[in-house]
Amino acid sequence: MRKPIKLKALGDIADIRSGFTFREKVDELTSGGNAHVAQIKDVRSAWETTHTARLHAHQLPMIKWEGKDKAFASLGTVLLPSRGSKGGYFRASCLVSEQSSELPVVVSSQFLMITPKQGILPEFLCWSLNRPEMQHWISEGAGSQGTSLVMLNATTAKALQLNIPTLAIQQKIMRLNELWEKEQQLTQALLSNRETMLQGMFQHLLMEKSS
Repeated sequence: MRKPIKLKALGDIADIRSGFTFREKVDELTSGGNAHVAQIKDVRSAWETTHTARLHAHQLPMIKWEGKDKAFASLGTVLLPSRGSKGGYFRASCLVSEQSSELPVVVSSQFLMITPKQGILPEFLCWSLNRPEMQHWISEGAGSQGTSLVMLNATTAKALQLNIPTLAIQQKIMRLNELWEKEQQLTQALLSNRETMLQGMFQHLLMEKSS
């Protein structure tokens, strides 16, 4: 007989805090910055480009940071949008790095910063928050009613109930998910190449003289 699923509250398996509140418009730089900044528009663009929830610092714009180091997000931090329109973009991203020389990242208050505790893979936690049923619940107002604007605070996020299996099963799920993401990336690349080829053919046909 299958054992009943025992859910865990997000607040019991991770630390949650809000991102940094910028008092003025963020001045993005093309070069010469000393930190990267994570804002909704750039994090969403990174996902739409790579089709993966893994977020690298170099995918984000640079800024000149003069604040304290405690505002920096550590590797393995999961970024969950904390505001947006109902039914809008609430995909979680996981901050990772393949380059030790990458600049630190300051996360804006548009996100909740979620740091999983021991025994929880950051990428698995990110995957769990991106499951369709969880995304639907969050993007439809996280239990709130009567407003078109979703505001997800730390208190509400802590109450989210997740199915957290053993570390071994988490690792198996992430291996499968990695294969799925690679398949999506290959499919998108093939579609892009096909579109480029067809556009060339269309242009060639348009340039032909009528017989």
